[in-house]
Amino acid sequence: MRAAAALLVLSLLAAGVMPSVDPARRFAAVDDVIQVAMESHGVLGVSIAIVDAFDVVYARGFGFAEPGRPVETDTLFQAASLTKPVSAVVAAAAAEGGLIDLDADVAGMLKSWRLPPMPYDGPITLRMLFAHRAGTNVHGFPGYRLDEPLPDLAQILDGVRDKNEPIRVVAEPGAQRSYSGGGYVMAQLAIEDHTGLTWEEMADTLVFKPLGLTLSTYEILGAADRSRVAVGYRPDGAEVAGGGWHAYPETAPASLWTTPTEYAALLIDVMRSWEDGTGGVLDRATARLLLDPDFAVGFGVSREQGGIAIGHEGANEGYRCRFVAVPHLGQGVIVMTNNDAGDALASSAVDVVGEELGWPWTGWSTPFWVVALVSLGLGVLAALSAWFVIRRSRRRARQAPGTR
Repeated sequence: MRAAAALLVLSLLAAGVMPSVDPARRFAAVDDVIQVAMESHGVLGVSIAIVDAFDVVYARGFGFAEPGRPVETDTLFQAASLTKPVSAVVAAAAAEGGLIDLDADVAGMLKSWRLPPMPYDGPITLRMLFAHRAGTNVHGFPGYRLDEPLPDLAQILDGVRDKNEPIRVVAEPGAQRSYSGGGYVMAQLAIEDHTGLTWEEMADTLVFKPLGLTLSTYEILGAADRSRVAVGYRPDGAEVAGGGWHAYPETAPASLWTTPTEYAALLIDVMRSWEDGTGGVLDRATARLLLDPDFAVGFGVSREQGGIAIGHEGANEGYRCRFVAVPHLGQGVIVMTNNDAGDALASSAVDVVGEELGWPWTGWSTPFWVVALVSLGLGVLAALSAWFVIRRSRRRARQAPGTR
């Protein structure tokens, strides 16, 4: 019987056909890791999509969007800073369409707000801003309760009390990379002023509709949308105060609502463009520009065996997300959670997917055997240290006056 099975496998290989594997069985270890991590970290809901050979091969929701309502694959999560790579794609598509020039000085594009004088020479370009290389400040934003009034972009750039300091150029543009959500706000306003289009309009027209993404949106969702979204939670299980999530008028850096499956569709398109120019939104030259390890725009990029790996993390109030992808393999994973304690879970899920897909070192994912060896080594060092302390104490006690 075994010989017959072996002959069948060999014949399939010779014909270039592999027997299909049930995704539920193939990624059973992923399910196990997520379920254990949900329990140990108190995460209510999780959604995941896995990409292989430029296709979504597995997508599943775990737990609850809110008590009593399960997470489905079409449940919307706040992408948090996973918004930034999508915004870079929107800007790049606008540049390909002739609407903007990524190397233009934003000072000449801004109309509704003026860039304050700075003690540096040279332009501030859109490419610099989307690459976190414009010298701008303000790392991120706390968002607004659903019952709070929302400022416009010019007000955000000038600073909002208890929310963010004024967004300014505080270091030499182009000199080094310094993560700045504030820079994305500046870039967004410059593009909107220059084109006369809103960010939501450009995203829908240039990216979401061409890719058939019917759920993803930059719009601010309110209480009427509750049945569509995963509500955000704190580590202690409390719902995010003020409506269940925060609103982010800082659209380009933080406001995207999406699902891992739709986010995967965008990543697949970018990876196809990077690999052979067959993506539908960007041409190959533009994709290579965005994913340049020396000057990455929107994405985190590292050089890896055979090519590059790309990724990003996201943290909004009540949400933690992460993705990692390997373009030349057409593989990736996107994990979204509705809890501030979701970081460790997302990291563990990425690790086990990387193990299953046999990834090279990615810089975002640490193989389990490395973690185990490091943990073992630290444990041994701690034990040895404790042993030496005890031994030294006993020796001193024996040598002390009046003791035997």
